[in-house]
Amino acid sequence: MLRSLTSGVSGIRSHQTMLDVVGNNIANVNTTGFKKSTVTFQDLLYETSKGATAPRENIGGVNPMQIGLGTTVAAVETIHSQGPLQYTGNRTDVAIQGDGYYVLNDGAQNVYSRAGNFVLDGNGNIVQSGTGYTLMGYKMSADPQNPTQYVRGTQLVTLNIPVGQKLSAKGTEVLGLQCNLDSRVDTYLPMGITNPNFSTTVAIGGNNYTLAISEGSANNLLNVSIGGSSYSMSLAGINQNTGLPELSDVSVTIGSDSYTLHFDDETGELQLKDSGNIVWKQQISGIMDYQIVNFEGDDNQTRPYLVEFTDSGDGNMVMRLWGQQDGTPPWTSFQAVVPINADGTFAVPTGGIDISGLAGNVVLRLNSTEDGKGLSVSASNDGSTYEVAATLNQRTSSVHSTKIDIYDSMGNPHTVEVSFEKIGANEWRWRAWLPTESGIALSNNTGVIEFGSDGKLKSGGTATVNIGFSSLGAEDASIKLDFSGESFGKSPIDGVTQFGSSFTTKAYYQDGYQMGVLQDFSIASDGTVMGIYSNGRNSALYSLSLALFSNPSGLEKIGMTAFIPTANSGLPQVVTPKEGGAGSLAGGNLEMANVDLAEEFSRLIIAQRGFQANARVITTSDQVLDELINLKR
Repeated sequence: MLRSLTSGVSGIRSHQTMLDVVGNNIANVNTTGFKKSTVTFQDLLYETSKGATAPRENIGGVNPMQIGLGTTVAAVETIHSQGPLQYTGNRTDVAIQGDGYYVLNDGAQNVYSRAGNFVLDGNGNIVQSGTGYTLMGYKMSADPQNPTQYVRGTQLVTLNIPVGQKLSAKGTEVLGLQCNLDSRVDTYLPMGITNPNFSTTVAIGGNNYTLAISEGSANNLLNVSIGGSSYSMSLAGINQNTGLPELSDVSVTIGSDSYTLHFDDETGELQLKDSGNIVWKQQISGIMDYQIVNFEGDDNQTRPYLVEFTDSGDGNMVMRLWGQQDGTPPWTSFQAVVPINADGTFAVPTGGIDISGLAGNVVLRLNSTEDGKGLSVSASNDGSTYEVAATLNQRTSSVHSTKIDIYDSMGNPHTVEVSFEKIGANEWRWRAWLPTESGIALSNNTGVIEFGSDGKLKSGGTATVNIGFSSLGAEDASIKLDFSGESFGKSPIDGVTQFGSSFTTKAYYQDGYQMGVLQDFSIASDGTVMGIYSNGRNSALYSLSLALFSNPSGLEKIGMTAFIPTANSGLPQVVTPKEGGAGSLAGGNLEMANVDLAEEFSRLIIAQRGFQANARVITTSDQVLDELINLKR
C-alpha cells in the first residue's frame, strides 16, 4: 500500500484534533475565566532509503534520502494570557489583573481558577457561583503593636462573611495628632528669656568663642557664658520707651584680654566693649519677652516692674516680678505659683494669691479673670483697699486646640480637647481635657513637646493620659497620645511639626468605636476583605489569596473553569495580591475568556483546509491504487 495513505490519515486525525480544540475555544468564548488552547503539530518518523555520504576527493557529499510517515499532535497547550475585563457592578464579582489564580476548595481538595463570579451562600461563605467551591484566604486580626495595621494569619481558611454579627465596642487606646504648629507666633505669656538654649559665636582676635545666654535668678536677670566663664547681669532699671530691661555692665575676661559686657536697652544689642569701643555685638531683644506694670506705693511714687512667667514643669505657671524691694537698688525678683486648670485657664483660688514686699509697702493680689484666660493684678498700699492695676492676658493667638471624640470600654463617646501653648522657642505645652465632662478625673494630662531647628519633633512625642471612666461604670482608660506618628509607622514629618506656616494641627486617628453590626463588605485591590459595620467602622476580615505556578501551562483542566496542579506545573505558591509577582484585583468586574474570535475563525479555516488537503491525499492515493489494479485488466 502507498505510504501517502497513512500520512493522509495522520494528517486528517491531527487536523480533526485541531478542529476539536478550536471548536472548544469558540464554544467557551463567553465563559468567565476560560483559557483558550492551541494545538502544536510535529512530524512523525522518517523512513531512510539512503543514508548520507561525506564529501571525498573530487566528489561531493550526498544528503540522506528520507520519506516522512505523517504528522501527529505534539501538544495541546493552554494559553494563560489575560482576558478582557467586563464590568458587572456586583460587589462579589472580582477579576484578577495580572498573574495568579483563586484558591478554591471543592470539599475534597484545593483547586485553582481565574473565574471570580462569587456569591454568598446560606452560611455566609463566599463561594463560586455555579460550582459552590468555597473561596480561600487568610484571617486578618489587628496588630497589637500598631492599631492601624493588621496581621495576616498563616493558615488558609474559608472566607465567611457573618452579616449581622456584632462588633464589640472598643475603648480608645491610641489618639494620634498631626500637622503643624505655627513657629512665628509669640509665647502665649511673657516668658522672659524665651530661648534658654540661645548661643552664638564671638570672633575676637582671630579666635572664636561660644557665647550662651540663659535665664537669671534672684537679683540677676541674665546669665551669660563666654570663654568658659559665666557672668551675671543684674537688673538696674526699666526702659519705659522700649520695654527692655536696663542691665548692669559686667567686666569679662576673654583669653588674656578684658572687656566690658554691655546691654544697650535702646537697641536691644548685647555688646562687648574695649575701652568704650564696640568689638562685637548681637541683637538679643528677640529672645526677651516681658510686660511692664506700674504700682503706686504709700509714698505716692509710681514704680515700674517687669513681669514674666516660667513654666513650672507640672502644668502650673510661676509669675515673677522684677523690681525694687525698698525703692532703691538692687532690683530683685518676687514670685508666686499660679495654678492652671486642665484646660489651660488660670485657677487662682478664692481670695486670690498675695505677693508682698514690693517697694512702697505695695501688696499685690492675683485673681483669675472671668474667662480664666487672664490674671487680674490688684494693688494695695494700705493693706485693705485693692484696686486693679493691670491685667495680664494670655495671647490666645499663640494657643491652638483641636477636638475629637474618643470612646470608653462600653462604647460611650466623650469629647476630648487637646491644646498647645507656646512657652518658648521650639517648646510647646500640650494639655488634654474633657470640655463637657469636668467631673471625670484625669491625670498625666499635660506635658511639653520640643522641636529641633528643622521643625520636627525632638522630644516628648508620646504621652499616656489616664482618664477615670470608672465613675461612669466603664473601665478606667490609659490613652496614648501620639504627636510623632511613630505608633502608626509614620515619619516625623507626618506627626506634629513646627514650621513657619499656619496652624493646622488636628486629631486624625483614634482606635475606639461603638458597638456595630456587620452590614456589608468590600474587596480591595490588594485582596483585603473589609467588613463594613453600622457604626461606620471598617475592619479587615480576610486577605484573599492567589496561587502562582512556575509553569501555568502545566496545569490540568478539570472542568468548571478549574485547574489542578500536575507534576509539570510546579507546586502552588500561595501569596496575596500585589505580592510576590501576583496581580491586583478589580472588584465589580469579571475576567472573560481570552478567546479571540477572529483568531479562532482563522484557525478554523486553517484546520478545515488542512483536513481537506489531507483528504485529497487519500483520494489521490486511492486513484493511484485504482490505476495500479487496472493494470491487470
